[in-house]
Parts: sequence; structure tokens; C-alpha cells
Amino acid sequence: MSASLLALGLAYVFLLFLVLLAILKSDLGPGLKLALATLCLGFYLWHYDALQQFLGWPAEEGLPQRFEVISSFSVEPDLKRDQPGGIYLWVRDLDSDQAVPRSYYLPYHKPLQLKLGDIMQRQQQGERHVGTPLPGRSGNTTQIEFEALRRDTRALKN
Repeated sequence: MSASLLALGLAYVFLLFLVLLAILKSDLGPGLKLALATLCLGFYLWHYDALQQFLGWPAEEGLPQRFEVISSFSVEPDLKRDQPGGIYLWVRDLDSDQAVPRSYYLPYHKPLQLKLGDIMQRQQQGERHVGTPLPGRSGNTTQIEFEALRRDTRALKN
């Protein structure tokens, strides 16, 4: 469980504690107090369950300024079902202190899909690639410049 989910859970438990404290100190009837406490607990459980549905979904916010491509997956548009398709990237932000990769969603763009297919083939041969989104009108750009990282061959000789 991530620290943010734990913090959110503790925040709701604290709020439930405050509501229970307020209920115990009020002049409401016992049935109304029980109903209010049950409602608060039910809301907490429902909200926590709803948050679990979002774990692991790709971010639709803009890509980092410099990122290492780990993997990609493309879904072509299906006009019969009116599904726009998309490109899913798994990248590691090179300007961040965190080394944990993150998933991003981009709108489907055929040239980007072809470029990423080529990069995935080259990665299977051992190359690593850094991407930089080019300035665009929206946060989800389909214009990305990629460059291969050079290996330090001096470290391999020792």
C-alpha cells in the first residue's frame, strides 16, 4: 500500500473519530446517533473502495520533460465502436528523484505508434531511449523527440 493511500485512510479514520466524538457529546437520540455513525463508516468504506479502482491507471497529464522509455502499448482506433484508441507509455522521469516508472496515456497518433514500435525493437537489442515532448497546444502531446542513450564502453572493459 502506498504512503498516500495510508495517509488518506488515516485521515478518514480521524474524521470518523471526530464525528463519533461529536455524536457522543450531542443530545441526539441513540437511533439517530447509530445511523449517523453507520453512514460515516459506510461512506469511508465506499470511498476507499472507489479509490482502489484508480490504482494503476495511466496518468493523462503531460509527460515529464525528460524520460526514459521502458515500454509502450498502442490501441488503434475502432471507428465501428467509436473508440478513439490510445498510446500507453511506461516511462521513468529522469529529472525526478524517484526511480519508479509511471504509466501515461496519449491520444492515438499513427506516426508516434510507428516510432515507438521501432524504439521497442531497438530496445530488445539493448538500446535505451530518452524522450522529450515537443511544445504543443495541450499537455498530452503526440510530438516526442527520442534519442538513444550511449553506453559507456569503458565500464564494460574493466
